[in-house]
Amino acid sequence: MNQKPLPIKENKLKIKEIIDEAPNVKTFRLEIPEDLTYYAGQFFMVWFEDNPKLHRAYSVSSSPTRKGEMEITVILVKEFTSKLFKCKPGDYLIFKGPYGRFLFTDDMKNHIVLMGGGLGITPLMSIVRYCHDKKLDNKINLIYSARTPDDIVYKEELDKIKKENPHFHYHITITRPEPHHKWDGSTGRIDRDLVDMNIRDIENSYYYISGPIEFVNNKLKILNQLGAKKEHIHKEAW
Repeated sequence: MNQKPLPIKENKLKIKEIIDEAPNVKTFRLEIPEDLTYYAGQFFMVWFEDNPKLHRAYSVSSSPTRKGEMEITVILVKEFTSKLFKCKPGDYLIFKGPYGRFLFTDDMKNHIVLMGGGLGITPLMSIVRYCHDKKLDNKINLIYSARTPDDIVYKEELDKIKKENPHFHYHITITRPEPHHKWDGSTGRIDRDLVDMNIRDIENSYYYISGPIEFVNNKLKILNQLGAKKEHIHKEAW
């Protein structure tokens, strides 16, 4: 993977639109200048003008191919997001970045396996959107777990991309199903069998794992058992 480092810049960005994705989950679409660039999968530090000490790191969920705007998808937890969720279109946030080596570039021609737990899907969605927009030939398998069907984000877009892109496939599993959910898809955590089912070539595939640290560590263990090359594994944990 041969990528040149991008300049880290601080920008005051205007909120263009706020989209409700799921209960307590919103996407913030921001207007960005032409010189703000990032790789699919990277993150930015974000804070408010009136309180720079209150800051958080957020992965970008949009693709760098989509010029003039950038998106982050956020779940409501604690002080920072409580304030963020009170923002309105027209308000401003400070972004500094991009940061991170959890990224995808065009020179990666191999099969790509993406594994996300909860909102760990956000940087993975950036990669999916990027590959789709660029019409890359990579075979991409996304394995995504959510607690309930109501917690699934980007479902309509994933269906649309799957319909338009023969190289893309995804599998969603629900970890806390209830009878009233009327979910007829997979249930349970992402286990070894599910991972194995979605990998065509263990040794030559590239892997991106994103989610809570327990989720990431479990998937690392599974990939090690299956014989994946350590140098092909990228992880983003919190």
